[in-house]
Amino acid sequence: MSGGRFDFNLSRMLAVAERDLRRFKRNRAFIVPMVMMPIVYLVILGKAMGGDLHDLPVAIVDQDHGASAVEVRDRLLTLQQTRQLFRVSSEPDADAAVRRLRQGAYKAVVIVPADFSGNVARGEAAPLGLVLDNTDNTSANVIEGEMRRAFAGIGALAASAVPAIPTPPGATTAATTIVLSSPSIDVQRVDVYGHKEFIQYLVPAVIALALFFVAMLAGGIILVDDRARGIHEGYFVTPLSALDLVGGLTLSATTLSMLIGTTVLGSAILIARVPLIGGIQTLLLAEASMLLLALGLILFMFTLMARVSNPMTPRALFGILNVVTFFPSGALYPTESYPAWLRGLSAVFPMRYAVHSLRALLLKGVGAQAVAPDFIAMGLFAAIMLVLAATLFKRTL
Repeated sequence: MSGGRFDFNLSRMLAVAERDLRRFKRNRAFIVPMVMMPIVYLVILGKAMGGDLHDLPVAIVDQDHGASAVEVRDRLLTLQQTRQLFRVSSEPDADAAVRRLRQGAYKAVVIVPADFSGNVARGEAAPLGLVLDNTDNTSANVIEGEMRRAFAGIGALAASAVPAIPTPPGATTAATTIVLSSPSIDVQRVDVYGHKEFIQYLVPAVIALALFFVAMLAGGIILVDDRARGIHEGYFVTPLSALDLVGGLTLSATTLSMLIGTTVLGSAILIARVPLIGGIQTLLLAEASMLLLALGLILFMFTLMARVSNPMTPRALFGILNVVTFFPSGALYPTESYPAWLRGLSAVFPMRYAVHSLRALLLKGVGAQAVAPDFIAMGLFAAIMLVLAATLFKRTL
């Protein structure tokens, strides 16, 4: 039946396909993100997830100063030198070391108690304290596993060091066999923050991801859509400067970000049952961290889209920007596993500092001093992006 819904003609179909392919040919710039996105995902995710950890800061407190305590230190230094697993420091006092762990200076504190060497020499169980920052359960489990493997052989070494008793003339070997009790090193794990579930570990990541979505929507997609529809042309007949425009649009997008971010924060705390160790101070500092991240991401999007007029561009870049900024931030896996180039990329964007500060605030209950470096880094990034956005912002047709 000619002209019907299911009427088929090969030449007409090919003509439609040819016309559509010519449209892609005229917009070759959109082919690049399609090709690059899976490659970027492969490289970033492949290096950001599941790699070997390196340079984990570990403190050792030696309360024994005996031969076996020296052996403990030597084994930690061996792991540091051969596998670059630890970055070992000495602390004179256990309480001070644990306080520094709570402030983020260490991932673990190894405590060698008094009479540790004596217990090993007598063939008795020798407890070895291991205090862990379990807000990062991945690092904590790796440290515990390596510690248990590293010290499993100390008892055997101590037993083999006992001199053998010679067999008297005329006696059989069986008659003079002496069974030595091999001392065991009992690595006793202590989670300094109690039990933490993985869903609680993800709360900072979820908050940061929500703010990225708002920045991409308000600072990228809506901005370029408004420009393409001619809405921005009304600004050109006013005395508004580029800084006025960027400041006003940033204030609007930041307000939206804080409303959505606060909603996500409250919902995540309830769903994950996160105990607010620091109380109202924790909430206020978390809001400050969210504000700095929102400002940085929104101004970053304004800078990227300052001269973009095609509405397809921000949509094409969405996936690439997501994987480049979010996954290297340490939101899902510790940054200590990253290669040098990925750590450098992670250090450029504010997402890393926001995730770190939010995790320290919500899961550890630290004060302002502990997150001040993160706040400074995010504030500096936002200031640089403000200057770039105001400089590049298109204020002419």
